[in-house]
Amino acid sequence: MKILVGALGHESNTFTSRPTRLEDFLPAYGDARDAQEGITSTLEASGAEVVLTISRYALPGGRVERSAYEKFKNAILSKAHDVDGVCLFMHGAMLAEGVDCCENDLLAALRQKVGPQMPIVLALDLHANILPDMIENADAIAAYHTAPHIDGLETGVRAANLLLGILNGEIKPEMGFAKVPMLLPGEFAQTRLDPTASLVELMHQVMALPGVLDASLLHAMAWADVPNQGVSAIVVTDGDASLAQREANRLISAFWSQRQEFHFPETRSIDDAIEVALAAPESTVFLSDSGDNTTAGTPSDITVTLERLIAHKVPDAVYGALWDTEAVEACMAAGVGKEITLTIGGKVDKQYGPPLKATGTVRILSDGRFYRGGVRKPENLIERGSIAVWRVGGIDVVLSHRRTSITEPEELRSLGIEPLAYKIVVIKAGYLDTALEA
Repeated sequence: MKILVGALGHESNTFTSRPTRLEDFLPAYGDARDAQEGITSTLEASGAEVVLTISRYALPGGRVERSAYEKFKNAILSKAHDVDGVCLFMHGAMLAEGVDCCENDLLAALRQKVGPQMPIVLALDLHANILPDMIENADAIAAYHTAPHIDGLETGVRAANLLLGILNGEIKPEMGFAKVPMLLPGEFAQTRLDPTASLVELMHQVMALPGVLDASLLHAMAWADVPNQGVSAIVVTDGDASLAQREANRLISAFWSQRQEFHFPETRSIDDAIEVALAAPESTVFLSDSGDNTTAGTPSDITVTLERLIAHKVPDAVYGALWDTEAVEACMAAGVGKEITLTIGGKVDKQYGPPLKATGTVRILSDGRFYRGGVRKPENLIERGSIAVWRVGGIDVVLSHRRTSITEPEELRSLGIEPLAYKIVVIKAGYLDTALEA
């Protein structure tokens, strides 16, 4: 038994002017790699032969250049022959130039290539946007249940097991699908907090019902100005279409009934946040600069929060990562310990944050390599590109040569920065990922 497998992930933000290019895509990492590993390991353990197509993932950003998307699409379609089934991880919110839903476009082309009888199963991110055609062209869909995403591996296993069940003649999946017109920013719907936590519990109750194989609640990507956006529910059953649709309707109705309850867990103006953090009894306070949330596709070069940190003369903070290739190169040329005046930021996003000019000292230079979780395994190595730490007053500013996000303490520790040694840690994120939250 031969199974076509691949991973293609990108969350596209239409409010970011810079397109996402081919060179921005790296070998799948993070939860995307975990999902692919879940698929591959489950299929191989069953004795299936895995036919790998591509494994690429890019940090959220602007629409993907059409040529890059077509290259990835062709890489998958070119191997879609002489196989018994297809199991792919795709984010679910990837947009290309001229294509408002790449997953829908790719799935339609894949279905046309392999025919109506070939089983196709998808693993998706929780922030996927589902179109009706995707339900028609896929046999089953399984999505993450958590935000921050900590169940990528488990989602891949779920998807692979659904495919194996179809191929072994053990199940005949039916999918129920329901959708409501909600734009739900990720900050509003962390799955450990209510109302989302209670909705996840309801989803797990649905999954425990006799005849139900899987269920997903997909929040979509709020920062994509395209048609047919919204929150979706998918329920997969074994041959019972009415049960699948009834439970999908129940899930989405519960979501809709609580739509007024979604909110930021805690939000303040920048100045107020800085003052509260400085006065807090805790030794370290984390601030999420959600207005420039790299993991939602923002430019990562808006300087407003940094300007206010400097204005408040904060004596002890780390801030980052701010994307400025020119600034990193200037720091590299100057060398560690040298005082240098830089004009940083405002090079990509020229609407919401002006450049900031300041004088500081080059404190750290790094090649940017680090291992996820601090575990030195080849598969955990992340290549971020060169990074400079530039100290302005009491603030260590993390500058990146390549646009990057800080999602775990090891990313800072790999630079020689211990985040808990600072009073304030500012991360360009909507909310803290699990490791930082801990």
